Amino acid sequence: MIFLFLFYSDERAIATMPREERNALVDRHVTYNHQVLERHAKVLATRGLEPTHEAVTVRPRDGVPTVRPGPFANTSEALAGFYLVECADLAAAVELARMYPMPDRLGCIEIRPVMRAWDYAPSVDTTAAPEAVWRRYADVATWHEWKTGVAAVALDRPFGAGAAGWLTPTDRAAVPFRIVTAAENVSYVSETDVVPGATLRLEHTLEPLPDGGTRITHRATVPRAALDAFGLEFGPALYAGMHETLKALAAVAESEGVPA
Repeated sequence: MIFLFLFYSDERAIATMPREERNALVDRHVTYNHQVLERHAKVLATRGLEPTHEAVTVRPRDGVPTVRPGPFANTSEALAGFYLVECADLAAAVELARMYPMPDRLGCIEIRPVMRAWDYAPSVDTTAAPEAVWRRYADVATWHEWKTGVAAVALDRPFGAGAAGWLTPTDRAAVPFRIVTAAENVSYVSETDVVPGATLRLEHTLEPLPDGGTRITHRATVPRAALDAFGLEFGPALYAGMHETLKALAAVAESEGVPA
């Protein structure tokens, strides 16, 4: 797991310290880096921050961004720097923070887990009935007609829970793919192993609308490891593709001419 260690310090107290004591604080950081963190965790990044009087805060007011000098909050303890570290779990992160030689009454360390995955769930309304949309789901041989970024899908059995095989993206080699759950005309969940140790989970839900038609919702649970593997462009490309997919799926389902 990845954790962010946020170091808060009393800026006024540090500013009034003799040079020797401030040097000692730097020595503490150096010692901590080499004798604790590097031995027990993987340090991904570490930076100190300029004092809060160098900060600028941007905050929207009535829809218009306003800019003012200074930090977002005036407190005795200000954010002074951070470590981004990878270790086994929260207990290990807490133990590492406990090992930092923070002088009494000078500051504290806040530990924040970095998000391992996040959700995105766009929807589209179509005049097609849920049955028409489901037929497009079940016919994996034609997914390339509406599913953005997919060249082909091959399953070891008919579409349904437990079916597994390979999904071939348009821009790289085939990856393992499986149907986890499936409720006909209602929903299904698929998982794609985009890279070793990173599974992209997609939930597809069909909700009948009161006046006929269907609300199609595709929910993606995006693993952080996918961004680490493919870069920051993975997220925006995936989200744009989901919207394109929903639009195309609605169009092909409507083209069947099945009354809602």
